[in-house]
Amino acid sequence: MYKGFSAGLIGFGDKSLAEVAPLAKSLGYEGVDFDLIAEYKNGASYVREQLEKNDLKVGGFALPVDIHGDERKYAEELKALPKYCEFARDTGNLRCIMWVIPFSDTLDYSENFEFHRKRFSECACVLEEYGIRLGLEFIGPKTLREGHKYEFIHTLDGLLELNTAIGRPNMGILMDTFHWDLAGQKPEDFKKIPNKDYIVLAHINDAVAGVPLDEQQDMVRELPGATGVLNIEAYMKGLASVGYDGPVYAEPFSEALKKLPFQQAAEKTKAAIDGVWKFGEM
Repeated sequence: MYKGFSAGLIGFGDKSLAEVAPLAKSLGYEGVDFDLIAEYKNGASYVREQLEKNDLKVGGFALPVDIHGDERKYAEELKALPKYCEFARDTGNLRCIMWVIPFSDTLDYSENFEFHRKRFSECACVLEEYGIRLGLEFIGPKTLREGHKYEFIHTLDGLLELNTAIGRPNMGILMDTFHWDLAGQKPEDFKKIPNKDYIVLAHINDAVAGVPLDEQQDMVRELPGATGVLNIEAYMKGLASVGYDGPVYAEPFSEALKKLPFQQAAEKTKAAIDGVWKFGEM
């Protein structure tokens, strides 16, 4: 595993790679992510130069296809996917991620399962041609499913079932401490993960203190280790036990962090990652 820095995940998504990379290097991060579509106009050579001169690895981009969009929008974005895949490959960015919405108001579970199986299969097929893996993320909070007609996948088992049905060799998962704990996953569940490459990306964070797990809100979190609500120690040990060797990003969704100057927020995030890193060292 290595420490990655994502400006977008701490509330600074407007920062360019040219702004992020030197700061990441100076703070001791080993890798960064970047906005694939925003950097596409700069070209692969430019992106590689930014990474190389700052001695940084790259890992992870959001699937540039609206899986949940209407048929016309989805078809248009799927058609454009190869050009972004080529760009990603040429910059060494071979980890693609996307989340699965854990509810629907129009499709029951079986209908929604088939909807996701078909669309993710089509996207994964394109990604596979460029050597890119696709990691799906289950979303754990109970509060996100409340008030909706049909529940959908929100646990590791459900996601494993979907990936099996998709049937592409480049399918995997995006791990997140917040969703892992709120879905009720246990340390022994790491044994269900087939191999280290099945984990495409990993996020770490913490939950709000004084709020029961069933009442936690998806977009309100804390820096990893900040409150001790989530079992970050077991999670980091689990990643290590699988042999995961990719980037680990902090994803706090913290309003307080967003209000800080960019460099100060990056420093505080790095300190939080450093504070829990020992749990993943074996």
